[in-house]
Amino acid sequence: MTIDNVVVTDRLFSPDSSYIALTYYVDHGAMGESSSMTSVLKVTDTAGLLNKSMLPCLDLPFNACYFPDHWLDKKTLQVYLHEIPFVKAGLPFDSTSININGIHCKVVPYDYSKGLTPLIDYVSFSNDRKKILVAYRYHCDLNISVINYGDKLPKFGNIFTNTEIEFNPIVYAKWSGNDIDMFMKDAKMFEISNYINKKIPYKVKFVDVSELHKPFNGYECFSFFSLYDDKQTDDLLNQNGIQTKAVISDASWHRGNDDTTDFYTDYQYQYDAAGQTYRSYFRIHQKDNKEFPYKPNDTVSIRYDPKQTLIHKLENNYSR
Repeated sequence: MTIDNVVVTDRLFSPDSSYIALTYYVDHGAMGESSSMTSVLKVTDTAGLLNKSMLPCLDLPFNACYFPDHWLDKKTLQVYLHEIPFVKAGLPFDSTSININGIHCKVVPYDYSKGLTPLIDYVSFSNDRKKILVAYRYHCDLNISVINYGDKLPKFGNIFTNTEIEFNPIVYAKWSGNDIDMFMKDAKMFEISNYINKKIPYKVKFVDVSELHKPFNGYECFSFFSLYDDKQTDDLLNQNGIQTKAVISDASWHRGNDDTTDFYTDYQYQYDAAGQTYRSYFRIHQKDNKEFPYKPNDTVSIRYDPKQTLIHKLENNYSR
């Protein structure tokens, strides 16, 4: 493979310009394009074969290839590797350094969250109140985790981690005794093992959304189910919840599809509690597009559970 049939997408020169991390794909014409790949080469070798001294890919699901980040010095290249393939496979992340063509490659996890805090979709307790099921996102990437009440939320879902950001079939998840039901349209069309993380200690069943018996009011990435649907949780927050202020981080106005007089605004908010930061959202219906109760940087009152700070409620009972 020579430079004649590749399209170079990125060039990273070492500080002394003796090496280059060259990222490219192969253009096969009418047959399409190859996956992106990176070779670590001496600059003097770039006129020859390019598909040598390549950063490898691991035999894991999703994007499990090493890609260059930046040079730390003339003999050390920092490369990143996605954590999600390891989470999906039920394996610990491997940060072992690798060596390519005489270059030491330091491995770091790729920050898929882009620095965002988890956005909580909804939460539910297990029957014994010892565990909670949490659905959360960073962008449009659904994560579902089960953790002990009081434990820290993992960065990525330990039950389900969405890898195809543009396609997430799961509408809602809930406890079914000690198991978990996940609801989706045409559930029979989906093979559970292709979606659920490996080595999880729970039985998961895909159920058609027609059996959910909850109104599904989705919008873009988010589903407007209640943060929780549990009187005990409500009582817990009313009795022991700590009051604080959440900051409105985003507001987007919309008009209903069926009734042109139905306007609503979706708000995202963020709050800090016990050293953790979380986001969530709510919706306010209004008579016209001139009414905006809140704007970014305004505050709303919430109550959060001091033992599990991601469990919270808005003081005003806004709809989800």
